[in-house]
Amino acid sequence: MSYPPGYAPGAKLPVCLALHGYAASAGTAVTAARYPEFLAGAMRDGVAPFALAAPDGGDGYWHPHADDDPLGMLVDEFLPLLGERGLRTDRVAVAGWSMGGYGALLAALTHRDRFRAVVATSPAIFHSYDDARGVNAGAFDSADEWARYDVTARAREFAGLPVRIAIGAADPFAPAVRTLRDRLPDPGMVEIGRGCHDNDYWASVAPAQVRAISAALAA
Repeated sequence: MSYPPGYAPGAKLPVCLALHGYAASAGTAVTAARYPEFLAGAMRDGVAPFALAAPDGGDGYWHPHADDDPLGMLVDEFLPLLGERGLRTDRVAVAGWSMGGYGALLAALTHRDRFRAVVATSPAIFHSYDDARGVNAGAFDSADEWARYDVTARAREFAGLPVRIAIGAADPFAPAVRTLRDRLPDPGMVEIGRGCHDNDYWASVAPAQVRAISAALAA
């Protein structure tokens, strides 16, 4: 868990959940896009602080499986734990990168009234179940499970949700994100810029994301 400079555990800060990518961890989610560094800089300009909290969600693509439910853990276990530690869990955002970006989008659809800001960077989404299996055989246990948690098929449900999606044009997931963008009720939710699927791109879009999260949590 990362607190901004000058704040200690127990401070009544709003919280942004940080969802890690595949084969990564909570520590990776906190540091991947340099959010703490950019938040510290933005606070010098008067941006409101927030805590960044990351759980270990495993490699199951942040959706329920027969023997594991990382999304349920996130909302039903991790958020109450953060509340016990003094954070304001009535003011929550979620951000994720790669697999975690997909997880952030699924969290928004599953808990429509829970998050004040949803930021998905380079979300690892796929055109089809076969496409998903070709990249990561463990992402979905079956074609039925894929269909249940396919965010592109549910694109119209993003209407009214505070979602921001950013991806580099050279990212291998960019074609699938373009398909999602074209089906969204507001294609302006998606920003496609220069960059790849890496920390350099994630850090390039992080300052604007940090400020947007801060504004949403402070509103």
